[in-house]
Amino acid sequence: METKNPDAFVLKELNWMGFSNYSLVSPHSPGGGGLALFWKQEIKIEISSANHNFIDTVIKYKNTTFNATFVYGEPDHTKRKDVWEQLTMIAEARASPWYLTGDFNDIIDNSEKS
Repeated sequence: METKNPDAFVLKELNWMGFSNYSLVSPHSPGGGGLALFWKQEIKIEISSANHNFIDTVIKYKNTTFNATFVYGEPDHTKRKDVWEQLTMIAEARASPWYLTGDFNDIIDNSEKS
């Protein structure tokens, strides 16, 4: 999820949830950006890479291993192609199952909503 807040604030506000495992990407500007991924202790998650637009992981749960990328799409439409190129490079290097989810910010304006 996009946090829009400093890491210390995010950790303080979400402490009640009881997640001991997390990965944070600090906001790139006041009130904009920042990513947070929290998970339960029984799930093993290895962070492969992280940037302002996504957290890429390897998830191991029970006897299953797969990749998952949690995306916050670039709000600046002039930079969206770069994010998609990064995701395409990740996809081309993958042979295992891959779960891709998040907010892709692909709606340009309200006229596209139905």
